[in-house]
Amino acid sequence: MTEVVTRYYLSFDTLMLLPIEEGNKIFTRVIERNRTLTVLQKPIHIVTGSCTFYGASYKNVMNTSRLLFGDNKQKAPLLTANAFGIPLIFIPTLSPSSDQNVWISSHAIDFFETDGLGIAVTLENGGRYKLGISITTMYRQYSLAKLLERNFVRKHKNFDRSSFLFPPNDPPTDYPTL
Repeated sequence: MTEVVTRYYLSFDTLMLLPIEEGNKIFTRVIERNRTLTVLQKPIHIVTGSCTFYGASYKNVMNTSRLLFGDNKQKAPLLTANAFGIPLIFIPTLSPSSDQNVWISSHAIDFFETDGLGIAVTLENGGRYKLGISITTMYRQYSLAKLLERNFVRKHKNFDRSSFLFPPNDPPTDYPTL
């Protein structure tokens, strides 16, 4: 039996958000590294709430992706948070506003392959999940997520450099000795 909660925030333990229908309501099955939860919210509400919880609005997170990929990317991966320079990126399989959209953490994907008319995704915890999207769509989404990650890491490295203290071609030579 899975634990049922009313609120949930994405973390590095979150591997996938799967929509589940119960009657006329949509809830979320959250696949974590070591457990599975049922959250009494739609997946999109978990994503938007997590963006706010981590200090950004969903609109700003979407705009960050759009700046990199262009305005026409409806299913752009989202950088929802980061910790110690590591980005937390989630990949939508369909339009984020679709009740059938599955969100997959890009760091959690071990492997994916064609399976019938869709794909099977194997996550880092060994779980294998069948999704109703094409392998081409998954390759595209995964590639966009990696581009978003690379862009973040580059910006973060530039931010971490101390070039504002020392000109890039003129390293200091007068360090104090201990």
